[in-house]
Amino acid sequence: MSRRSIAAPMVMLFVLASVPLKAWAEDPVSIRQLKREMDQIKAEREQERKQLEELEKKIDELQSSNQKLQKTTTTLEQANKQLSTQTTQSIAQMQKKLSPEGFASLFGNYLGEHQFTLTGAAGGSFIYDHQAQTNTFTLDFEPIALYRLNDWLLFEGTVEASLDPGTGASFDLPVATAQIFLNKYMEINAGIFDQPFGDWYEDQSAMWVNPFITAPLLYGVEAIVPPTDIGVQLRGGVQWGELGQDADYTLWVSNGPTFESSPGVNVLPAPVIGETIAGPDNIAVQSNTRGFGGRFRVYPLPVDAGWGRLELEASTFDGKWDNGFWYYSWGVGFAYREGPFRTRGEWVEAYRQMPSAASLGAGAYPGCCGHDNRQGWYWQAGYFLYGIPHPDLGAFEQYFDRTEALIRYSGVNQRSVVAEDISTTPSFGFNGSPAVFAPHSREVALGLDYWIAPSIVWQTEFDLELPEAGGTLYTFGGANRPLASAVGATTNDQAVLTQFTVGF
Repeated sequence: MSRRSIAAPMVMLFVLASVPLKAWAEDPVSIRQLKREMDQIKAEREQERKQLEELEKKIDELQSSNQKLQKTTTTLEQANKQLSTQTTQSIAQMQKKLSPEGFASLFGNYLGEHQFTLTGAAGGSFIYDHQAQTNTFTLDFEPIALYRLNDWLLFEGTVEASLDPGTGASFDLPVATAQIFLNKYMEINAGIFDQPFGDWYEDQSAMWVNPFITAPLLYGVEAIVPPTDIGVQLRGGVQWGELGQDADYTLWVSNGPTFESSPGVNVLPAPVIGETIAGPDNIAVQSNTRGFGGRFRVYPLPVDAGWGRLELEASTFDGKWDNGFWYYSWGVGFAYREGPFRTRGEWVEAYRQMPSAASLGAGAYPGCCGHDNRQGWYWQAGYFLYGIPHPDLGAFEQYFDRTEALIRYSGVNQRSVVAEDISTTPSFGFNGSPAVFAPHSREVALGLDYWIAPSIVWQTEFDLELPEAGGTLYTFGGANRPLASAVGATTNDQAVLTQFTVGF
């Protein structure tokens, strides 16, 4: 408030006090004048109050504006710093991409994530057979190339290189497939593949997976089911119960079974009972009917029960091997493992339709007609020595715990064999014993494995061949028709094999 505003009322009060009451009463004009001056003073005070409020409001607005300006300045500084960092990183990334290393990385990303993996196995073995009087070293190398193009497409190829008799090596392509993952429950597998019949060919035949050096008789040189084929598979699985209670299936269509006398193979000049299965037919000309098969496996034991792992399976494979003649096969099997103990086994039966004697008439010959029935089986078991209660063996403990003792019994029943199929030349996974070619072959195999690592093993195997008498031997001897002779008493045989295998 100004000095004038304070002094004016005081002067007025002093003047009023000095004027007699009579003068007030006699001069109404003076009273009105005083009221006007008082009203004027009140108006001035009200105006000054409003001006003060406006000034305070402007000060508040200026302070708020100043705070916003400070925030904006801070935000701009942070944005400028971030932009500078991003620019520096972008320049560094562009320089890296333009370098040879950057180009290689970009090209790798274009090809696919984790696009190439090389795996497989290599093994060397020594083989001795008593009856054939042979002993030799042999070698096998099986690299597997896996190429993953993207999340739903994988290519697999296996090349097998082995040293056969002579000076060179032989090469084979047992597996070359494209695997298309439709979803987490279904997959398509197309190409040349291990026959998904039972568990042996597809899951157990790898040299570092098979606990024995040789194969069971029904999957060996006198196999009952074709080992490989060309076609398309549909595979899938589902968990039907608790954890570990699963089921899976494999359905496939392929070029079908072929034998040595099948059209397009023609290893033998004429069909005969007992001839061996031929390799996969790249171009199916033996018949216009394709082969088809199915395998179903179930795992009934839940993991949390602690009862081990049990698998039950059933398989079938059928097709025409020569024009209108059918081939049928079926089998059942199991596998079980609990702690140091494991066991598995299979029973397989096959039937091959042959021409009838009436249809051939005068052209009939020994072994031409009837039915070619075959049965095969095996059972094996293994036990790691760490499961046997024993005192502390000190430094020898680790070797004892990694050792597995094994036994296997296998056999094949068939009506006859062909002399031209019998070979006493050992090869990787085959002991060279002529006894395994007997129509009623039997074998007891004893094994001792030392597992250096899960995929590195040193194996030793003793084979006791115990063929039974009976059956027929057909011999072509360069002719178009075979001669038949009875298989009489058979000779037992023994073979010893040792092998070092590395899976990588």
